[in-house]
Amino acid sequence: MNILSYRGPSTPGGVSATLSRVIEQSTNGQQWWYLHGSGLRKKAGKLISTEEVCQIPFKIIEGHYRYCNEFLWPLMHELPQFATFNETDRAMYKQLNMSYALNVLEVEQRGPKRNAFVNDYQLALCPQYLTNGAHAAVNLFWHIPWPKTVHENFVPYIAEVAQGLLASAKVGFHIQEYVLNFLLFVDRHLPEYRVNFANNEVTDSNGNTVSVVHQPLGLDSDFWLCKSREESSICLDLNIKGFAKKPFVLSVDRADYTKGIFQRLQAIEYFFLHNPDKIGKITFLQVCQKTRAGLTAYDEYWDRCRFLCESINQRWTAEGWQPIVWIDTPVSPNVLAWLYKRAEIMLVSPVYDGLNLTAKEFTLCSKSGVLILSARAGAWNELQENVLTLRNLRPETISEQISYALSMSKEARTKRMSALKEIVLANTLAKWWHGFGGTLKHTEKVVPLSVKIHHSTKRDLWLAK
Repeated sequence: MNILSYRGPSTPGGVSATLSRVIEQSTNGQQWWYLHGSGLRKKAGKLISTEEVCQIPFKIIEGHYRYCNEFLWPLMHELPQFATFNETDRAMYKQLNMSYALNVLEVEQRGPKRNAFVNDYQLALCPQYLTNGAHAAVNLFWHIPWPKTVHENFVPYIAEVAQGLLASAKVGFHIQEYVLNFLLFVDRHLPEYRVNFANNEVTDSNGNTVSVVHQPLGLDSDFWLCKSREESSICLDLNIKGFAKKPFVLSVDRADYTKGIFQRLQAIEYFFLHNPDKIGKITFLQVCQKTRAGLTAYDEYWDRCRFLCESINQRWTAEGWQPIVWIDTPVSPNVLAWLYKRAEIMLVSPVYDGLNLTAKEFTLCSKSGVLILSARAGAWNELQENVLTLRNLRPETISEQISYALSMSKEARTKRMSALKEIVLANTLAKWWHGFGGTLKHTEKVVPLSVKIHHSTKRDLWLAK
């Protein structure tokens, strides 16, 4: 199988880490194509060395990056006020997609025919370019939301993306809502396609049919269960044990305006204002790194959040305690598992989120913690019955749910977490990957608590004219 992704191994982000574990555990032969710096790389299997296929001009990489993050990302998260369109960036987005596809097709001409799996919105045009080049069947998974509405000024550009997806044999989304949004968009704006809402299928004028499915990403449960049983010495380096002596509320994000960090900080201030008895008794731990540095909207969001955090700490700090501890450097899965395991509450408050893997990771590592989860996170659709739901992100709403979580008995907390674990364990990474034509070496199982497991020449760039 040809697996095409924007990011490769050892890059930040839950999706990238998950895809790395898919590659490591897959049984069928595969070639993983990804971008590293300015090089398009190809890795054949887990143990075979990586080959740099070609160098891509920086202007293409930079324009593609801007188009993805300044235009597609905000529109897909229904935040058009952050969207900036640039025709040159659009051309670079198409160029990078074409470059991936043509290099894959060139290799396919010299070797065995493989199916392809395309990962996420950065490469949404690849299915169209691959199938036009007579590649074997292509499946695509779209990890972010598909919006209910698109402003009419932006419809032609989103229609272009939708047409790219519709060249696939199967398109996957995390939840049924995104499937329906996508089908409605196609039905309204792409008259050359016929939508079958009953079967979640779309047929083109040539009779080719694409299946559109909701199949939420599952976790490698063995990985996280094992991490939760290990005690990482790295935690000492972060001085985590000092504040962990008191109960803490954990959040894990990138500093992205879709993640609701600013609203969460406002809620923390509201919480201490209306719960003065909690001053000095509970800490909010924010694991949050800067993202997309150099892009104005993200840089400004980071600055706003850090300024608010500092002002809250200045107002409420007392006797060696501060309300918010902010870790702004990357942390390993070992450290995350250590934190998940000990957090009283996991607070996940996105404005809009395709899924949110941290909510699921917390569930596997925690024994009696409480998950507070925004209804706008895709994961809420799986976990809603056993979480405390944020129907909105008003400070009083978030504060009330924090107070309620802190008041819950240990028995009630443990019962909720046990039910959440069953749900997360039922939807494995292997199950998700099997739905897109792959097979993993083992089926993830719950490991007994007493057992500890350890898993342990360049070509010229092809450019579209």
